[in-house]
Amino acid sequence: MIIKKFQYYNTGYWFLLFIGLAAAGFYTTYFTRILEPMPLVIHFHFVLMVLWIGMLIAQPFFIKYKKLSWHRLLGKVSYVVVPLLLITAFILTRNEYYRNVSRLEEAVRNGSQVYTQQEILHRAAASPIALVYFTWFLVFYVLAIRNRRNFNQHARYMVATALTLTGPTVDRIIAIHLGLETIGGVSSYFISFLLIDCILGWLLYLDIKKKRDPRALQVCLLVYITGQLFYFLCPLFDWWPVVMKVLMLPRP
Repeated sequence: MIIKKFQYYNTGYWFLLFIGLAAAGFYTTYFTRILEPMPLVIHFHFVLMVLWIGMLIAQPFFIKYKKLSWHRLLGKVSYVVVPLLLITAFILTRNEYYRNVSRLEEAVRNGSQVYTQQEILHRAAASPIALVYFTWFLVFYVLAIRNRRNFNQHARYMVATALTLTGPTVDRIIAIHLGLETIGGVSSYFISFLLIDCILGWLLYLDIKKKRDPRALQVCLLVYITGQLFYFLCPLFDWWPVVMKVLMLPRP
């Protein structure tokens, strides 16, 4: 009876789009440089992302074709994959932060720029985009697991988790392939934010229209909008570079 009422049978087809987005988004920054020397953690993170995307695609199909034992098994596998994915994501975020700090410190040493230490920290922390997506992913995955016995609520939180892949892929396509770091004076990240909001808004509209429980999608949309405001507003405050410095400890 629960399976008959499941409403997101076909999300696996939509999740297939992430294969194309990932290929396009990471073609220049990863695939064309895959044989070049780079930290092992980058390859490890890539493998984990491939596994995660594969799991996202497979899980709805397991429900659709009533392979519940496989669905549950893959869900348990995620208890290993997701923590490792989050750990590698954090390491990469921290490494990028300290690369920016080192670059700015080197500019001060060679005399090409004049920055105070506070200004260096402020500039290094100016775009907390990775931290925002990292937090979204964690929040929605936890919510999905907590609601795993309610298939429809679980599915909606998993869709929200999947949408965190939109940023790292679409952002790279816009910035690298289209060469647009800003659009109309606004960060190009705004496009990914707007795309996510529109998808969730449309799904929420459908739930309300069909008299389904809208609470899960309302939570998802609220969390996304809160994170988007965080991204644009927090770097404006003097305390943010200090918070970012603490979050990124220890220095590698």
